[in-house]
Amino acid sequence: MPVSACLAAVFVLTACAAEESAAGGPGGAAPAAAAAASDPYAGKTPEEIQTLAYEATRTATFKKVRGQMSAEGRTGSLELAFANVDCAGTVSGDGLGKTEVHSTPEVVYVKRDADTWRAVLNGTKAQEDAAVDRFAGRWVKLGAEREDAAAVSYGCSLMNPHVLQQERTPGLTRGAAATVDGQPALTLTYPGESGGTVTEYIAGQGRPYLLRRTETGQEASDLTYFDFETVTQLRAPADSEVVLPEG
Repeated sequence: MPVSACLAAVFVLTACAAEESAAGGPGGAAPAAAAAASDPYAGKTPEEIQTLAYEATRTATFKKVRGQMSAEGRTGSLELAFANVDCAGTVSGDGLGKTEVHSTPEVVYVKRDADTWRAVLNGTKAQEDAAVDRFAGRWVKLGAEREDAAAVSYGCSLMNPHVLQQERTPGLTRGAAATVDGQPALTLTYPGESGGTVTEYIAGQGRPYLLRRTETGQEASDLTYFDFETVTQLRAPADSEVVLPEG
């Protein structure tokens, strides 16, 4: 899937799903004073380094991602945690408020406050009042097979960074050394799909995780992956906090 389509789905489809069923800033990266004393990627091509980074990140049993994205005239932010196949965190977008999400392969839970429900609903005042009374401040439980559930939880696909990857990566080159949240990193750069440049920051020590990915251009994004392998599970909402949608 093109990167632009992925970013649009994370924020635009979230609003659509709300109609059918009823956030931390990115870590900084700065030029490093010098490269790491030893190069764990010596002799590897940029393509080989990128493959190592994406696979190490995909297969991590726990990780978090935070950042901002822009697509189709909207800007949004997210902060999500991934434990094996479970995903939990928040997604927000321009004029859409903040949505809490807890997603598993079988069930997707969504929670919004009253103002956020009103921001994403396009019904009459009476319909909005009814939805707010029923759903505001409570987790809404949706079967994962539902179209609206898939839309709301689309950001969870970022547990696999391959979703951000173009089918081909023309012009992939290795750049200067850098640091991300104090960790040494190397950079890979290539032209983005919206006229800008993609820069990927790969861990220079330990496992070759993707630490950060930025893209400039019309559909800019800045995502940071962090807290690898620090937690083993995510707690699902308690039954007492959950309400089933109508229909």
